Amino acid sequence: MSKLPTDRFDDTTSTPSRVGAHRRRIARRPWWFHTAIAGGSVVAIVLAALVGVSIIDAKNLQAIDLPAVGITATPTPTPTPTPEQDVADPLLMTDKELKNVTITVLNGTAEEGIAESVVTMLETTGWRNATPANASDSTIKVSVVVYGPEADLRYANGVAASLGIKAVKQSDMYPGATVTVLVGSDFVQQ
Repeated sequence: MSKLPTDRFDDTTSTPSRVGAHRRRIARRPWWFHTAIAGGSVVAIVLAALVGVSIIDAKNLQAIDLPAVGITATPTPTPTPTPEQDVADPLLMTDKELKNVTITVLNGTAEEGIAESVVTMLETTGWRNATPANASDSTIKVSVVVYGPEADLRYANGVAASLGIKAVKQSDMYPGATVTVLVGSDFVQQ
């Protein structure tokens, strides 16, 4: 068999870099290098997918939490509907209902005649059984309408609406009347 003539490309030991058409052996990298490249690629793909999903969800107004990427969901508060309050209107009530509703007006201020003027206001709006009196404390700051049993809530709301008082509370402190109006200094300033 004949031997081919040698040339400068046949001697691979003389030149450390690649010479010719792939005549030098390729240096192999260690196993951990390939593992690190594969792991890094997987992490990058997963993070890109999570960011993509969060952007899509943001467009759909869906919140997603990705604290590792720095995306945190801020929950949008859903408005809670305020329940419709049952308010008794004295002009729509029967005479029998109006007679059964008793109202005590307590003057919780140092000013004289406030309870009587509140009774007059109630009578002009249609409430009939209102009685004025003085409260044991004359330093009340906030006016409040107080009712006893739950069934009297609609009457308390009606009285509060007639007087423009916002505070309506349930208590058993005033058992003598269906509704008790405790007039404070804020009512005098109105």
